[in-house]
Amino acid sequence: MNDSLPAVLIVDDTAANRRLYEVVLRSTAATLVQAASAEEALARCAERDYALILLDVHLGGTSGFDLARQLRESALQVDAPILFVSAVYTHDADVFKGYQLGAVDYILSPVVPQILRAKAEVFIALHRLRQQAQAQAAAMEQAFSELHQAHQDLERFSYSLSHDLRTPLGHMLGFGQLLQQRHGAALDEQGREWLRHMLDAGRRMTTIIDDMLLLAQLSHHELQRGDVDLSAMATELATALAAGQPQRRVRWEIAPGLHALGDERLLRLALSNLLSNAFKYSAERAEAVIGLHRVDETATFCIGDNGTGFDAAAAAQRLFQPFQRFHDSGFEGSGVGLSVVHQVVSKHGGKVWAESAPGQGARLFFTLPRPGAAPEPAA
Repeated sequence: MNDSLPAVLIVDDTAANRRLYEVVLRSTAATLVQAASAEEALARCAERDYALILLDVHLGGTSGFDLARQLRESALQVDAPILFVSAVYTHDADVFKGYQLGAVDYILSPVVPQILRAKAEVFIALHRLRQQAQAQAAAMEQAFSELHQAHQDLERFSYSLSHDLRTPLGHMLGFGQLLQQRHGAALDEQGREWLRHMLDAGRRMTTIIDDMLLLAQLSHHELQRGDVDLSAMATELATALAAGQPQRRVRWEIAPGLHALGDERLLRLALSNLLSNAFKYSAERAEAVIGLHRVDETATFCIGDNGTGFDAAAAAQRLFQPFQRFHDSGFEGSGVGLSVVHQVVSKHGGKVWAESAPGQGARLFFTLPRPGAAPEPAA
C-alpha cells in the first residue's frame, strides 16, 4: 500500500461490487482499500485518512447511514467525504439524513463507470489540494516559529551590544580621554598621535554599535502615521548641519509644501541620514548644492547633491546593505545610513534607489504614501 497517495475506501458487503468499483477506480491516482463490513471499515479508518469513502447504503447487519454516524461521532472523527451507493430508490428523508452525516452525493446501482470515476477524481484532487494547504500551513507555522526565535536572538544580541560591548568600550574611551587630558603633554608627538587614533577608533566603534542597535530596533517599531511636512523637517535638519560647519558654503534648495503620510520619527531619521550624506560627500566643493524636491505628482522625492558621487551601477543592491562603503577613507561613517533609509522607506511601503557616478554628485530617490491616501503595505 502506497501511503503517499490519496486513498479511497470501498465499503460494500458484496465482493462482486467491491471488485467492480476497484476496476473502475484503478485508473485514478489513488490507493484503493476494501472493507466488507462496518467493523472492517472502522478498522481501516483507524489506519489512515481517506480522500473519499464509497459506502453502500444497505450493508449486511447495519445500514450505511449508521456506519456514517459511527465514523463521524466515534473517537476517530472521520471527516472524509462519503459517496453513498444505493441499489434501490432512497427515500428523501434518508437522503437528507445522509447529507447531515457528511454525504456529498448519491449514486444508484448499477453504477455508470464514467460517472463514478469522474466523481472520485474530483474528491481525490480536492484531497491533494487540502494536503498541500495543510503542508503549507505547517511550513508557515514553522517559519513563523523560526522568525520568532530569530527576533528573540536579535533582542539578546542587541542587549549584548548595549551592555557587554559598550561598557568596556566606554571604560577604554574614558581612561583614554583622562590620559590625553592629564598626561598628554608628557607624551612625544608620535605618542599623542597614537592616542588620538585610539580615541577616534573607539568613537567610531561606538557609532557602529549605536547604528547596529538602531537597525535592530527598526523592525520592532510600530508606525504612527500622520501628515509629515518634509519641507519643514528638511529645513530644520539643514540648519543644524550648517551650524555644525559654519565655514562651509552650502546652497540649500528645499522645495516648499512637500508632505507625506508616515511616521514622523522614522522619516526624520531617514531624512537626517540622506541630508547628512549629501552634506558630507559635497564637502570638497567650493559651494555645495543640496536639494530636496518632488520628482512628479506622485509622492516620489529626491535628495540630490553636487558632491563626489559614486558608481551606483557597481554598487547595485549592496548600496542599501549595512556596513557597505563606496568612498575612500577620507569620509567618515559606519556604512549604515542608507540601510536605515531603506528600512524606513520599506516599512512605509515605499521604494528607494540611487542615481550617481563618480564626480557627478548623487541623487537618492524614495517614495512615500501621500497624505489622505491609503498606506501601502510594508515590504
